[in-house]
Amino acid sequence: MKTIISSITKIAALTLALQNTTAQDVIPESKEAFDQRMQWFNDSQFGLFIHYGVYSNLAGEWKGEPVERYAEWIQRWGNITPDEYTPLAADFNPEQLDADLWVKTAKEAGMKYMVITTKHHEGVCLWDSAVTEYDIGEATTFDRDILGELKAACDKYGIKFGTYYSIIDWHHPSQRAEKALSQTTNNDKAGYITYMKAQLQELIERYDPAIMWFDGDWVKWWTMEDGIDLYNYLRELSPEMIINNRVAKRAAFKKDYGTPENSTPGASLDHFWEACWTINHSWGYKKSDQKWKSHTELIQKQIDINTKGGNLLLNIGPKSDGSWPEASFGQLKTMGAWNAAHQDAVYSTENANLPIQAWGKLAWSKTSNAESGELFAYIFDWPSDEKLLIKLILADTITASAYEGQPLPTTTQKNGIEIDLSSITPNEYATVVRVKYNGLRKLKSEGPDLKLAGNELILQASDANYQKRKLIKPSDDFIAFSFRPKVEANWALNVPAPSKYQVKMLYSCIGHTKKTKAVITAGSAKIESWLEPTPGLDAYNLLELGIIELDQVGAIQAKLSFQDMARHSHYQIKSIIFVPVSE
Repeated sequence: MKTIISSITKIAALTLALQNTTAQDVIPESKEAFDQRMQWFNDSQFGLFIHYGVYSNLAGEWKGEPVERYAEWIQRWGNITPDEYTPLAADFNPEQLDADLWVKTAKEAGMKYMVITTKHHEGVCLWDSAVTEYDIGEATTFDRDILGELKAACDKYGIKFGTYYSIIDWHHPSQRAEKALSQTTNNDKAGYITYMKAQLQELIERYDPAIMWFDGDWVKWWTMEDGIDLYNYLRELSPEMIINNRVAKRAAFKKDYGTPENSTPGASLDHFWEACWTINHSWGYKKSDQKWKSHTELIQKQIDINTKGGNLLLNIGPKSDGSWPEASFGQLKTMGAWNAAHQDAVYSTENANLPIQAWGKLAWSKTSNAESGELFAYIFDWPSDEKLLIKLILADTITASAYEGQPLPTTTQKNGIEIDLSSITPNEYATVVRVKYNGLRKLKSEGPDLKLAGNELILQASDANYQKRKLIKPSDDFIAFSFRPKVEANWALNVPAPSKYQVKMLYSCIGHTKKTKAVITAGSAKIESWLEPTPGLDAYNLLELGIIELDQVGAIQAKLSFQDMARHSHYQIKSIIFVPVSE
């Protein structure tokens, strides 16, 4: 049995050192110092997420039967008891794990950092911890230091190394129960926090991570004060390390950066952020999961996130033996080729809160301002007439060119700038056009300010599925309903944490709408509201429907339908937004 005396002594010393910091306050840091600490992260744009653990052995099946939802939650959704689950660690043998290949592939994809699940909710540690035997040292026969190998490979290729750590631990005696739950209880909170701090200290001292990535903050026994205390403890241990906002309560805490999950904000945020997405569906390896995102979807997702000021953290779930699913390599290779061919438009841009464009995205170079600079237009939907209208932007002088430099004719319209694309060929995934200007002016934007925080779950029109042919959908920008009361739109809604959510809908409608009621269901929860008309179809309203409670983690079905739809009326829905409500 290992001793924890040394770790406890160090933890006590740090606690005394922090005695002048209240539980409500983070360690003081000037904006200049914070921005400098975050600079590499802000410049990165793209990172690799790895979900890997004992659950990888099961590959989404238990006793020969597939288990629904995410593979890394199989202990919960498969109703596997601790007596059944704990011995599975003995079979964890990542003999094919090639750290150099993992990191080299990430580098070639254009990724600048990586984060790996050193301890997920199951409680197994991917390093030889001094405070538990449920780790890669004692619980398995595998004797390599895989975190050390990955850290060395990251240093070799110039990639920042990050470690994920779950606040939840279904194996630790303080939380262990016959059935793992999304909302765990804790019968020895003080003891568990001591255990957790000792393990986090080990990770910092052994691997010097650039990022500490937390999860599981939704459990009720973990408070904002607990999170801030842990944040301060870690900042004392590693002052330059970056910590994600899930160290405390993510709905309210935004330092050091926000972490929307399987969701991309509809606009830029007022803090640093990173959207984590999976390359297929499940986070951990699930052999039945063949829902691979297309190359186009992945590249356009990265552009969407980057142009709003965030990073894309793209997840891959390795197989039990440490190898990657073959499809992952092809996807990252294609993304890497696009990123390499558009370096300026990927790594030298920043968000400027430019008007939203239906055909794609806009960003400007880091050296730009309103007086002069260069815009990048990322074209997802090639205009049929080969005339690109950048709406709601004008300039004193302006010139446009293909990314490689070929000049493109431009004309000034009443509501924006038109570029003639007829002389160039569209890129298969996204075409980039350069627009140099002097005296940039933004015209009045359409629609309300969403004031997003980054924790919202957003159902976009472009992601909806339709069960009725009579649904009208003239563009990916909105869903249109007209005269048809029985039509509906469906989404797969990924819930990262159990919470109460304020439901909002961005819509417009004209005609006789007084008798029309919108109905939104999410899993077993349901909410409905009457719709009021708007001045026109281009005048969108943000309607607050009310609060619902989503009590599970993972993918659930969401649906929009209507009751008593009025005749001679027309409705356009851009998005449905679920805003987490702080307890």
